[in-house]
Amino acid sequence: MSTDIEITDLGQFSKKFHKTYELFKNNLENNEEVGASFAVYQGGACLIDLYGGYRDRDKKNKWDQDTIVNVHSTSKGIVAMIVAKLIDEGNLELNKNVSDYWPEFSELGKENIRVKTLLSHQAGLYGWRQSIDETDFYNWDYVVNLLAKQKPYHKPEEKICYHPKTIGFLVGELIKRVTNKSVGKNLEDLINHPLKTKCFIGTPLTYHDNIAELISSESLRQAFSNPQNVDEYLITAFLNPANKTKTANTKQWRLAEIPAMNCHTNSRSLARIYDYFLSHLSNKFISPKTFNLLTSVAVSGEDHVMKSPMQWSYVGYSVGGGKLFGNSSKAFGHTGWGGSMAFGDPENGISCAYTMNLLTGSMLGDQRALNLVETIYEAL
Repeated sequence: MSTDIEITDLGQFSKKFHKTYELFKNNLENNEEVGASFAVYQGGACLIDLYGGYRDRDKKNKWDQDTIVNVHSTSKGIVAMIVAKLIDEGNLELNKNVSDYWPEFSELGKENIRVKTLLSHQAGLYGWRQSIDETDFYNWDYVVNLLAKQKPYHKPEEKICYHPKTIGFLVGELIKRVTNKSVGKNLEDLINHPLKTKCFIGTPLTYHDNIAELISSESLRQAFSNPQNVDEYLITAFLNPANKTKTANTKQWRLAEIPAMNCHTNSRSLARIYDYFLSHLSNKFISPKTFNLLTSVAVSGEDHVMKSPMQWSYVGYSVGGGKLFGNSSKAFGHTGWGGSMAFGDPENGISCAYTMNLLTGSMLGDQRALNLVETIYEAL
């Protein structure tokens, strides 16, 4: 063990990141958190692996180094790596039509939607036209077939509209058509097995006794109540169906494969996975050419769903990310509902992840994560 590493009750960290540790510790002590984890890797080395607090609202069960939690849309960054692998191997082509792989998708003007158009949130399928319930997500074929049969909300590439819930099913079906395996099985084979990480879409029962309970904060409850924010885009994309922490805490939700929303993991695993993706030159996961293309900006402009300028990559990464993704314009990653996030910074060789169970109402970067990331870059 390097003498540079400090070991504490809240995990370990390289000594130059002592300010990060103090902030993480203070967040737990000041009730900014119930339970959380934060991790940073660089070039295969773990610089920070912090975890602590409690898994449950009643603060009876400690959050330990193996605790995992639902990270919502942070899931999308992991799914993007699976897609990147398929593209690199030539099994999926960005300029081909989705219907070339999924013939049933071609109905009602969708025959010319290209793979890259779908992946970069420009396909106009950011919600279901039919009213559905969260429990419908347990029936893969049902929700996927609804999307395959429906008319888009706009012409391909006419608008940028983040697909918060539908994209997981759309991309997941594409992955399934190409590999004959579900997203969760691809994740296990391509990432978890070789890296020994805990990152699941469809979490096996054996891990359920150490999953953190999701807890809604007051700011989360108010997030969609401001009339200025509630328009047809938000209603379509986020509120059919609305997210419920009660549903996400159930066994059925945890077992299901809901690729855009129900990855269960921890910060150590997320940061390790992004570090592996960044280290493509040595591990040959994908080629440098593929990596550079898929982490570059495919489309930028006002996102009608997010109510903000966004830069989406060819596989759906948020590129740049402001201060949340450090200080590099080439950093890429994804945030999740309630505050989680993970990103890779190719210029500094840094991968970083934050997970927690107290969900706040921020849409584009939780302040807890922002502050932790800021301390990282101060110390580099």
